[in-house]
Amino acid sequence: MQNLWLRKEDKKDEKRVPVTPREVFDLVASGVKVTVERSNYRCFADKDYASAGAVLTDKSWQSAPLSAVVLGLKELNESGVPIAHTHIYFSHTFKGQEGAQLTLSRFFRGGGKIYDLEFLLDNTGKRVAAFGYWAGFVGAALGVLGASHFAQANQDLGWQDSFPPFPSLRAFADRAAMVSEVNIALENSPFARNCGSLRIMLMGALGRCGHGAKDFLDNLQFPMEISSWDLTEFNNADKPITEILKNDVFINCVYLREKITPMITHSLLARNSRLSVISDVSCDPTSLNNPIPIYDSVTTLENPFVRVKGTTNFPVHVQAIDHLPTLLPRESSEEYSALLFPYLKNFLVSDHPTATWRDALTIFEKSLSDCMRTN
Repeated sequence: MQNLWLRKEDKKDEKRVPVTPREVFDLVASGVKVTVERSNYRCFADKDYASAGAVLTDKSWQSAPLSAVVLGLKELNESGVPIAHTHIYFSHTFKGQEGAQLTLSRFFRGGGKIYDLEFLLDNTGKRVAAFGYWAGFVGAALGVLGASHFAQANQDLGWQDSFPPFPSLRAFADRAAMVSEVNIALENSPFARNCGSLRIMLMGALGRCGHGAKDFLDNLQFPMEISSWDLTEFNNADKPITEILKNDVFINCVYLREKITPMITHSLLARNSRLSVISDVSCDPTSLNNPIPIYDSVTTLENPFVRVKGTTNFPVHVQAIDHLPTLLPRESSEEYSALLFPYLKNFLVSDHPTATWRDALTIFEKSLSDCMRTN
């Protein structure tokens, strides 16, 4: 019997899950033993997994049988301990990210494997499951909330070296609650009192992430001018892109596959007199290919925005939370789990997993080889 081990997340404030109790019920019925680490923080309760047939445990995945497949979402805690298990998760190690060598070396020394969720592709090269829609939806919300917050700070205090910090974030009950909160913020913002419209530029508008961002913006009851850009507009524009400075908010939803010319630079922002917020939904600040090289680390739910260094005349703040959908954990988890499930079941039950899994293993092995060769 195959054993699937659902670990609790190491990443702080991560409430999402890669598989819901509904899919666990189906896996158990198909002969898979499912073990679930107890957690008080998931958007689904432990008792829901138990009711679906899972075995609850207080042990961590390190004590699981080596035959168990360990399933999670976000990165593991940093450690030098070798890893011998097979893991399915977003490892953030295949695009030259900071810390990738340490993680890959753990798998190399332990003999474990990574099937990275970001690199599970169908026969057309499209990801089989992604949180992109919800990342865009939430990223657009935070972009607008940030613009409202910092516009109010400017009106109250004028541009200063420091601003009242943006409040820490917590998960919303659902998408309707998120839309409502942003509408209220706009109604009480200087944008409304000055009878102005909000100008927003959306980059990567035709992708999953871009669709999520556009859907959110379309739900707002406030005058807006939205510039939707994708590959054609990007390729035709001079770099860095001066049109970005004509907006209050810039939302980056580009899925980074390779190095591209930077869209925004410090020299461009030195000419800024309008742009207030960058919501970097793509969020690859530690990647060698980062197209927004004006900040160098992700932000958090506790401190969602960071001020770009050197933007003194007209400050610009960046949102770069790398797990945005956790602010809508249940809706995003249900969609993601439903998309992943047919492939996960195939991996666990079939004697001949599909090319999706074979190709993902090949990508891991190449990344592992490249990493060890450069060490």
